[in-house]
Amino acid sequence: MSSKPKDRIIRATGAKTPFRLVLIDLTECANEIGQRHGATAYSLKLLAETSIASLFLASGLKNPGTVSVRVDFSGDISLVRAEATPQGLIRAMIPPEDILATQNFEPALAPQNFQVIKLNDKGIRVQESVVEAVSESMGRNLATYMFQSEQTHSAVGIEAKNNIKDPSKLDYAVGFYLEAFPDLNERDLAILEQVIINLPKFDTFYDGSSYSLEGLLDQIAGPYDITIVKEITPQVYCPCSKIRTLSSLASIPKEDLEDLLSKEEDLEMICDFCRNKYIITPDEIREILNNRKK
Repeated sequence: MSSKPKDRIIRATGAKTPFRLVLIDLTECANEIGQRHGATAYSLKLLAETSIASLFLASGLKNPGTVSVRVDFSGDISLVRAEATPQGLIRAMIPPEDILATQNFEPALAPQNFQVIKLNDKGIRVQESVVEAVSESMGRNLATYMFQSEQTHSAVGIEAKNNIKDPSKLDYAVGFYLEAFPDLNERDLAILEQVIINLPKFDTFYDGSSYSLEGLLDQIAGPYDITIVKEITPQVYCPCSKIRTLSSLASIPKEDLEDLLSKEEDLEMICDFCRNKYIITPDEIREILNNRKK
Protein backbone atom coordinates (compact mmCIF):
# COMPACT_ATOMS: atom_id res chain seq x y z
CA MET A 1 0.00 0.00 0.00
CA SER A 2 1.45 3.41 -0.99
CA SER A 3 1.81 6.01 1.69
CA LYS A 4 0.04 9.36 1.53
CA PRO A 5 2.05 12.22 0.07
CA LYS A 6 3.63 14.39 2.72
CA ASP A 7 2.35 17.66 1.27
CA ARG A 8 -1.42 18.02 1.50
CA ILE A 9 -4.20 20.54 1.45
CA ILE A 10 -7.30 19.49 3.39
CA ARG A 11 -10.51 21.45 2.84
CA ALA A 12 -13.34 20.84 5.27
CA THR A 13 -16.56 22.37 6.56
CA GLY A 14 -18.54 22.06 9.74
CA ALA A 15 -20.96 19.15 9.34
CA LYS A 16 -23.77 21.08 11.03
CA THR A 17 -22.06 24.36 11.85
CA PRO A 18 -21.41 27.08 9.24
CA PHE A 19 -17.64 27.42 9.02
CA ARG A 20 -14.93 26.22 6.68
CA LEU A 21 -11.48 24.98 7.52
CA VAL A 22 -8.36 24.60 5.39
CA LEU A 23 -5.18 22.89 6.58
CA ILE A 24 -1.94 22.80 4.62
CA ASP A 25 1.32 20.91 4.88
CA LEU A 26 3.64 22.47 2.28
CA THR A 27 6.97 21.20 3.59
CA GLU A 28 8.32 19.47 0.48
CA CYS A 29 7.11 22.16 -1.93
CA ALA A 30 8.55 24.91 0.28
CA ASN A 31 11.92 23.16 0.39
CA GLU A 32 11.84 22.81 -3.41
CA ILE A 33 11.06 26.52 -3.84
CA GLY A 34 13.83 27.40 -1.42
CA GLN A 35 16.32 25.21 -3.28
CA ARG A 36 15.51 26.89 -6.59
CA HIS A 37 16.23 30.28 -5.06
CA GLY A 38 19.16 29.25 -2.90
CA ALA A 39 17.14 30.48 0.09
CA THR A 40 18.16 29.54 3.61
CA ALA A 41 17.15 30.33 7.18
CA TYR A 42 14.74 33.28 7.39
CA SER A 43 14.32 33.83 3.64
CA LEU A 44 13.31 30.18 3.25
CA LYS A 45 10.83 30.50 6.12
CA LEU A 46 9.37 33.66 4.57
CA LEU A 47 8.93 32.01 1.17
CA ALA A 48 7.13 29.08 2.79
CA GLU A 49 4.78 31.12 4.97
CA THR A 50 3.81 33.49 2.16
CA SER A 51 3.13 30.51 -0.11
CA ILE A 52 0.76 29.05 2.47
CA ALA A 53 -1.07 32.38 2.79
CA SER A 54 -1.61 32.52 -0.98
CA LEU A 55 -2.90 28.93 -1.03
CA PHE A 56 -5.43 29.78 1.69
CA LEU A 57 -6.73 32.67 -0.38
CA ALA A 58 -6.79 30.58 -3.57
CA SER A 59 -8.88 27.96 -1.78
CA GLY A 60 -11.68 30.52 -1.51
CA LEU A 61 -11.88 31.36 -5.21
CA LYS A 62 -15.31 30.62 -6.65
CA ASN A 63 -13.98 30.31 -10.20
CA PRO A 64 -10.69 29.19 -11.80
CA GLY A 65 -7.94 31.74 -11.39
CA THR A 66 -4.83 32.74 -9.48
CA VAL A 67 -4.19 34.63 -6.27
CA SER A 68 -1.02 36.67 -5.91
CA VAL A 69 0.16 37.74 -2.46
CA ARG A 70 2.90 40.35 -2.18
CA VAL A 71 4.31 41.67 1.08
CA ASP A 72 6.61 44.69 1.01
CA PHE A 73 9.18 45.43 3.68
CA SER A 74 11.75 48.04 4.48
CA GLY A 75 14.99 46.52 5.68
CA ASP A 76 17.18 43.65 4.56
CA ILE A 77 14.43 42.05 2.44
CA SER A 78 12.40 44.28 0.12
CA LEU A 79 9.53 41.97 -0.76
CA VAL A 80 8.22 38.42 -0.91
CA ARG A 81 5.63 37.25 -3.40
CA ALA A 82 3.69 34.03 -3.92
CA GLU A 83 1.07 32.94 -6.45
CA ALA A 84 -1.34 30.03 -6.06
CA THR A 85 -4.31 28.40 -7.77
CA PRO A 86 -7.32 26.54 -6.30
CA GLN A 87 -5.76 23.33 -7.66
CA GLY A 88 -2.79 23.75 -5.31
CA LEU A 89 -0.23 25.00 -7.83
CA ILE A 90 2.25 27.32 -6.12
CA ARG A 91 5.28 29.46 -6.88
CA ALA A 92 7.08 32.12 -4.86
CA MET A 93 10.02 34.50 -4.97
CA ILE A 94 12.24 36.88 -3.03
CA PRO A 95 14.67 39.06 -5.04
CA PRO A 96 17.94 37.10 -5.39
CA GLU A 97 20.01 40.04 -4.16
CA ASP A 98 17.99 40.06 -0.92
CA ILE A 99 18.58 36.34 -0.42
CA LEU A 100 22.30 36.72 -1.02
CA ALA A 101 22.50 39.65 1.38
CA THR A 102 20.72 37.92 4.27
CA GLN A 103 22.26 34.43 4.02
CA ASN A 104 21.81 32.58 7.33
CA PHE A 105 21.12 35.46 9.72
CA GLU A 106 17.73 36.84 10.70
CA PRO A 107 17.20 40.08 8.77
CA ALA A 108 15.99 43.37 10.15
CA LEU A 109 12.53 43.92 8.68
CA ALA A 110 9.76 46.47 8.99
CA PRO A 111 6.53 45.24 7.31
CA GLN A 112 4.85 47.77 5.02
CA ASN A 113 2.04 46.51 2.77
CA PHE A 114 0.12 43.26 2.26
CA GLN A 115 -1.25 43.17 -1.29
CA VAL A 116 -3.63 40.62 -2.79
CA ILE A 117 -4.35 40.43 -6.52
CA LYS A 118 -6.91 38.00 -7.92
CA LEU A 119 -6.75 37.00 -11.59
CA ASN A 120 -9.27 35.03 -13.60
CA ASP A 121 -8.34 32.00 -15.71
CA LYS A 122 -7.36 34.30 -18.59
CA GLY A 123 -4.90 36.23 -16.43
CA ILE A 124 -7.11 39.32 -16.24
CA ARG A 125 -7.04 41.18 -12.95
CA VAL A 126 -10.47 41.07 -11.31
CA GLN A 127 -9.69 42.32 -7.80
CA GLU A 128 -6.86 44.07 -6.00
CA SER A 129 -6.62 45.07 -2.34
CA VAL A 130 -3.81 46.49 -0.23
CA VAL A 131 -3.77 46.70 3.55
CA GLU A 132 -1.08 47.67 5.98
CA ALA A 133 1.07 44.70 6.94
CA VAL A 134 0.74 44.56 10.71
CA SER A 135 3.47 42.00 11.37
CA GLU A 136 6.17 39.77 9.94
CA SER A 137 3.67 36.97 10.69
CA MET A 138 1.80 35.96 7.52
CA GLY A 139 -1.01 34.56 9.65
CA ARG A 140 -1.69 37.90 11.31
CA ASN A 141 -1.38 39.75 8.01
CA LEU A 142 -3.84 37.41 6.29
CA ALA A 143 -6.38 37.62 9.13
CA THR A 144 -6.13 41.43 9.03
CA TYR A 145 -6.61 41.43 5.26
CA MET A 146 -9.68 39.18 5.47
CA PHE A 147 -11.29 41.39 8.10
CA GLN A 148 -10.50 44.75 6.48
CA SER A 149 -10.91 43.92 2.78
CA GLU A 150 -13.44 41.09 2.76
CA GLN A 151 -15.25 41.68 6.10
CA THR A 152 -14.65 38.06 7.06
CA HIS A 153 -14.05 36.73 10.57
CA SER A 154 -11.21 34.24 10.40
CA ALA A 155 -8.45 32.65 12.43
CA VAL A 156 -5.13 31.92 10.76
CA GLY A 157 -2.04 30.11 11.94
CA ILE A 158 1.04 29.65 9.73
CA GLU A 159 4.45 28.38 10.74
CA ALA A 160 7.56 27.20 8.92
CA LYS A 161 10.28 25.78 11.13
CA ASN A 162 13.90 25.79 10.00
CA ASN A 163 16.02 22.70 10.52
CA ILE A 164 18.59 23.45 13.23
CA LYS A 165 21.41 21.53 11.56
CA ASP A 166 20.71 22.53 7.95
CA PRO A 167 19.43 26.10 7.37
CA SER A 168 18.62 25.26 3.73
CA LYS A 169 15.81 22.92 4.85
CA LEU A 170 12.56 23.21 6.75
CA ASP A 171 11.37 20.59 9.22
CA TYR A 172 7.82 21.59 8.39
CA ALA A 173 5.77 24.33 6.75
CA VAL A 174 2.14 24.14 7.85
CA GLY A 175 -0.91 26.24 8.56
CA PHE A 176 -4.63 26.39 9.20
CA TYR A 177 -7.34 28.79 8.07
CA LEU A 178 -10.70 28.85 9.85
CA GLU A 179 -13.43 31.04 8.36
CA ALA A 180 -16.74 31.73 10.07
CA PHE A 181 -19.66 32.03 7.66
CA PRO A 182 -22.01 35.02 8.17
CA ASP A 183 -24.78 32.87 9.67
CA LEU A 184 -22.56 31.42 12.43
CA ASN A 185 -24.24 32.32 15.72
CA GLU A 186 -22.50 34.18 18.54
CA ARG A 187 -22.34 31.12 20.81
CA ASP A 188 -20.54 28.95 18.25
CA LEU A 189 -18.27 31.83 17.29
CA ALA A 190 -17.25 32.22 20.94
CA ILE A 191 -16.57 28.49 21.25
CA LEU A 192 -14.42 28.44 18.12
CA GLU A 193 -12.49 31.48 19.32
CA GLN A 194 -11.75 29.71 22.60
CA VAL A 195 -10.65 26.58 20.74
CA ILE A 196 -8.16 28.63 18.69
CA ILE A 197 -6.85 30.42 21.79
CA ASN A 198 -6.20 27.06 23.47
CA LEU A 199 -4.53 25.38 20.48
CA PRO A 200 -1.23 23.66 21.30
CA LYS A 201 1.91 24.98 19.61
CA PHE A 202 2.51 23.86 16.04
CA ASP A 203 5.50 21.69 16.92
CA THR A 204 3.24 19.55 19.12
CA PHE A 205 2.11 17.73 15.98
CA TYR A 206 5.63 17.18 14.57
CA ASP A 207 7.25 13.86 15.46
CA GLY A 208 10.68 14.62 14.08
CA SER A 209 10.03 13.24 10.60
CA SER A 210 6.45 14.07 9.61
CA TYR A 211 3.66 16.42 10.54
CA SER A 212 0.23 15.21 11.69
CA LEU A 213 -2.40 17.34 9.97
CA GLU A 214 -5.00 14.96 11.40
CA GLY A 215 -3.88 15.81 14.92
CA LEU A 216 -4.08 19.53 14.18
CA LEU A 217 -7.47 19.03 12.51
CA ASP A 218 -8.88 17.25 15.56
CA GLN A 219 -7.73 20.04 17.86
CA ILE A 220 -9.20 22.81 15.72
CA ALA A 221 -12.50 21.00 15.20
CA GLY A 222 -12.95 20.96 18.97
CA PRO A 223 -16.50 19.88 19.86
CA TYR A 224 -17.73 20.10 16.26
CA ASP A 225 -18.14 17.39 13.64
CA ILE A 226 -16.55 18.26 10.33
CA THR A 227 -16.84 17.00 6.79
CA ILE A 228 -13.72 16.76 4.63
CA VAL A 229 -14.74 18.17 1.27
CA LYS A 230 -11.53 17.71 -0.70
CA GLU A 231 -7.90 16.72 -0.30
CA ILE A 232 -5.31 18.07 -2.74
CA THR A 233 -1.61 17.49 -3.29
CA PRO A 234 0.07 20.89 -3.81
CA GLN A 235 2.73 21.19 -6.51
CA VAL A 236 5.41 23.72 -7.37
CA TYR A 237 4.56 25.04 -10.81
CA CYS A 238 5.66 27.97 -12.97
CA PRO A 239 3.97 28.74 -16.30
CA CYS A 240 7.01 30.57 -17.70
CA SER A 241 8.35 29.49 -21.10
CA LYS A 242 10.51 30.75 -23.95
CA ILE A 243 7.37 31.91 -25.77
CA ARG A 244 6.12 33.86 -22.72
CA THR A 245 9.57 35.37 -22.28
CA LEU A 246 9.62 36.55 -25.90
CA SER A 247 6.11 37.98 -25.46
CA SER A 248 7.19 40.00 -22.44
CA LEU A 249 10.23 41.23 -24.34
CA ALA A 250 7.98 42.33 -27.20
CA SER A 251 6.14 44.67 -24.84
CA ILE A 252 9.14 46.89 -24.10
CA PRO A 253 9.72 50.14 -26.07
CA LYS A 254 11.14 49.88 -29.58
CA GLU A 255 14.17 52.00 -28.64
CA ASP A 256 15.12 49.58 -25.89
CA LEU A 257 14.88 46.64 -28.26
CA GLU A 258 17.06 48.42 -30.79
CA ASP A 259 19.61 49.13 -28.08
CA LEU A 260 19.71 45.43 -27.17
CA LEU A 261 20.09 44.46 -30.82
CA SER A 262 22.95 46.90 -31.38
CA LYS A 263 25.11 44.87 -29.00
CA GLU A 264 24.69 41.75 -31.17
CA GLU A 265 24.89 39.58 -28.05
CA ASP A 266 22.68 36.88 -26.62
CA LEU A 267 20.36 38.15 -23.90
CA GLU A 268 19.91 36.03 -20.77
CA MET A 269 16.54 36.35 -19.05
CA ILE A 270 15.79 34.60 -15.75
CA CYS A 271 12.32 33.91 -14.37
CA ASP A 272 11.84 35.62 -10.99
CA PHE A 273 9.93 32.61 -9.66
CA CYS A 274 11.48 29.37 -10.91
CA ARG A 275 14.90 30.82 -11.84
CA ASN A 276 14.84 29.11 -15.25
CA LYS A 277 17.13 30.80 -17.76
CA TYR A 278 16.12 31.70 -21.30
CA ILE A 279 18.61 32.77 -23.95
CA ILE A 280 17.29 35.30 -26.47
CA THR A 281 19.41 35.60 -29.61
CA PRO A 282 19.91 38.77 -31.69
CA ASP A 283 17.93 37.11 -34.50
CA GLU A 284 14.95 36.65 -32.15
CA ILE A 285 15.11 40.32 -31.11
CA ARG A 286 15.34 41.27 -34.78
CA GLU A 287 12.22 39.18 -35.50
CA ILE A 288 10.30 41.02 -32.75
CA LEU A 289 11.25 44.36 -34.31
CA ASN A 290 10.33 43.16 -37.82
CA ASN A 291 6.91 42.04 -36.61
CA ARG A 292 6.26 45.54 -35.28
CA LYS A 293 6.80 46.96 -38.75
CA LYS A 294 4.19 44.70 -40.35
